[in-house]
Amino acid sequence: MKRLVFWIVVGIVAVNLCRREPRAHADRGPGRMQLVELSHDSGREVPNLHPRHRVWVEGLPVPIVPETRVTEAVVAPPVHRRGSRHHTSIARAQAPPAEARKIVGRLSATEPRARDDARVQLERAVADWIGPDVPRSWKPPARLVDAMVRETRIQPVIKEYGTLYEATLRADFSPKRRETIVRAYERELVARRLAVLGGGLGFVLICLGAVAGYIQADEATKGYYTNRLRLVAAAGIGAAGVAIYRILT
Repeated sequence: MKRLVFWIVVGIVAVNLCRREPRAHADRGPGRMQLVELSHDSGREVPNLHPRHRVWVEGLPVPIVPETRVTEAVVAPPVHRRGSRHHTSIARAQAPPAEARKIVGRLSATEPRARDDARVQLERAVADWIGPDVPRSWKPPARLVDAMVRETRIQPVIKEYGTLYEATLRADFSPKRRETIVRAYERELVARRLAVLGGGLGFVLICLGAVAGYIQADEATKGYYTNRLRLVAAAGIGAAGVAIYRILT
């Protein structure tokens, strides 16, 4: 009889434990596990959180994630992550356009003079702009400088002694335009070096030809015209040197 009563008590305890034992379910997020239990009232699964992390609403336990409950609402713009597509689109939309500068010329008596003076000021600005990579002694091609001009305005300025004119140029000072001018300088520098090299080789060949001609002529005349032949050879070498120098400069 005692054994029967003992096994009945053990069965009742086991049944109660089976009914109250929580079951583990996998959360949707990767690598997360959350314990849930069955509600005795509705049969729905609710998170097995600490009692202080649950609020009973109309007889149902509502889970509350810690540190997410607020008592006051604050109006603030949405915060986007740096890697989000929305943030990237905003950054592209707010990207500044190509850099442009205003070049203002000095007051001039006529409109053509005002335009020419603004052009001179533009050349000076370009020389300062490309200064670190290009020497100031080099003058950019006129076609490249003219291509930088986007807009030209000439405004009359009335003075007590008469009407003057002021020209304003809106020029493109973008990095791409600067790279184009620097490349033009590099190409011109390479061409100049090749020309100097070619001119030097040409001068050496002329000198060798003059010496060979002098030797042959001196041998043919048996030394009777040595001084004259030397003078002619020296004059030919000097003339060739002057011609090559003028060509290179």
